[in-house]
Amino acid sequence: MTATASVGDKVVRQLLPGKAIFELENCQLGEVTHQITLIASSRRITAQCPLCQQQTHRVHSRYERKLTDLPWANYSITLQLRVYKFFCINALCKRRIFTERLDDVAVPWARKTTRLAEKLMAIGKRVGW
Repeated sequence: MTATASVGDKVVRQLLPGKAIFELENCQLGEVTHQITLIASSRRITAQCPLCQQQTHRVHSRYERKLTDLPWANYSITLQLRVYKFFCINALCKRRIFTERLDDVAVPWARKTTRLAEKLMAIGKRVGW
């Protein structure tokens, strides 16, 4: 890796939302489509059940979640996140399997990052929404 590539890698890592949660694996640049796709994997090894709050380390599987993030210059940003599903270890809990929560990045089931949703709300309020 060249010195320039490592500086670019550091910049991308700093711009990635939830940089403490994710490990950046790849960055794909579509110059024709003006699209950047950041591929990142979760670093977490434990999670808390959203129903009973029990901490668990039992991984069920992994899945991909795609989120739209704030644009960079003329490029739209897509986050392709590889996150975990966990087993709840509390025998009394009704939720047997749950997905990893990305509290600082996006709310459950969202298609946009929290920071993009906040910016869009602010723009909507300013234009009289």
